[in-house]
Amino acid sequence: MGEILSRPFGVTVLAGAFLAAGVGGILVAWGAWPTTPSTSPLLALFVLAWSCVAVLTAVLTWRRSRFAGAAFIAAMGFLLFPARLIVPGGQLFLPSFVVVMLVAFIGYRYLSKVDAARLGKGNQCLRRP
Repeated sequence: MGEILSRPFGVTVLAGAFLAAGVGGILVAWGAWPTTPSTSPLLALFVLAWSCVAVLTAVLTWRRSRFAGAAFIAAMGFLLFPARLIVPGGQLFLPSFVVVMLVAFIGYRYLSKVDAARLGKGNQCLRRP
């Protein structure tokens, strides 16, 4: 319990949200897997891939890895594929691209700041007087 309280609130919320989304996505991919041979499993495979990236992002965020920001951008970038398919004409692709990338950039900056603060604390302990 003390480990949860020592982490920043944003890290706990991001890790929990991505873990819940990843596990939910795995369940959705399992339920959406095609049962007839004429149905394409493309969407189920996409959901499964995004779920794996979301779980990886949750783990890296929880462990405060330096790769958490890159995994966050990858998880958010995966959302652009279905945004492209929602409207075939492409009218919503640019606005959804801007919104998703803005959220990804803000999340990346936050995770980089948390990682820099963690490294700053660790290096301070290793210094000799």
